Amino acid sequence: MKKILVLPIKNEEWILESTLACASLWADHIIVADQNSEDSTPEILKKFSKVLVIKNNNQFHSSNVRKLLLDAARNFDGNNAIFSFDADEIPTSHILEKEYWDKISSLNPGSAIEMQWVNLWRSPDFYRTDEGSMHKPQYKSFGFIDNRKMEYTTLNVVNDHTSRIPAEAEKKPVRFEFPKVLHYQFANWQRTMSKQAYYRVVELLQKDNNFLTHLKINLKYLPSKDERGLKLEPVPNEWFKGFGGLLPKSFPAGELFWQDLEVLRQFEKHGTKKFSSLDIWDVDWESKRKDWKKNSNQSIGIGEITDARSITQKFFQKHILPLLVLFRPIYNKIFLWKNRLS
Repeated sequence: MKKILVLPIKNEEWILESTLACASLWADHIIVADQNSEDSTPEILKKFSKVLVIKNNNQFHSSNVRKLLLDAARNFDGNNAIFSFDADEIPTSHILEKEYWDKISSLNPGSAIEMQWVNLWRSPDFYRTDEGSMHKPQYKSFGFIDNRKMEYTTLNVVNDHTSRIPAEAEKKPVRFEFPKVLHYQFANWQRTMSKQAYYRVVELLQKDNNFLTHLKINLKYLPSKDERGLKLEPVPNEWFKGFGGLLPKSFPAGELFWQDLEVLRQFEKHGTKKFSSLDIWDVDWESKRKDWKKNSNQSIGIGEITDARSITQKFFQKHILPLLVLFRPIYNKIFLWKNRLS
């Protein structure tokens, strides 16, 4: 049985070297689907001998990409253990233990491997534990023992983060308390805010520009920075001691991320007023613009960026949106019900 890790990536220089260095200690093969990364990701990939890079021209995080990775994994013979992580997910060093792999080897082909997903919060040293939060530790299927028959039945689905493995494998889950999977997205808080702003802007450009659309987008992404009832626990040393100094200790402040550049390009194209109702103004866009201008060889066609919101919009986003998010579960049920009728 081979241990195969599959990774869909795009511009992941901020975390990728740590991810691949840790994975190289346990995986036999690491298959990466890179969607035209423009940062130092391609150079990082070349540093690791176990990495096989396949070209991904599909939408990032679509089920098509998962199928692309599975097809590549099946170029290796056998009923292998296939793990599907994102670049910002690193299992605790329990994954290096022989006892764990003895248990994996005993699983029947077609079985799913469930591990606990742990969200690090604003730092690599703490993780979120508050009950009722979508960010509390929760079990997800991160891998499966391939019977070489299962396929992804839902294709062309974008941002399908939960469908990491074929649906058939989900019917036979085997749960492991350890290793846990450390999720680093929220540990790099500035990048998270930039990433969430980018998602909001892209969605708005794909939909009708009206108040209801803005409200739906804000409600969809607001939980990503919801800290009501926040409770943190320190990450135990035993979770990562087997990796030595391979894991990131901190993240630099004031970085210019590729998501920032995409948002600035849309500001340049459409003006900032178009996006004033979106909850994206906790990012210092003027500082981002100055960094872009300083480091770019291109002509920057946008002047000083100020907060485009009106006083009413600022009040609504600060005081009303956090209250509306309490009703988000009800809204989701109504929205799904309406979709079934249409």
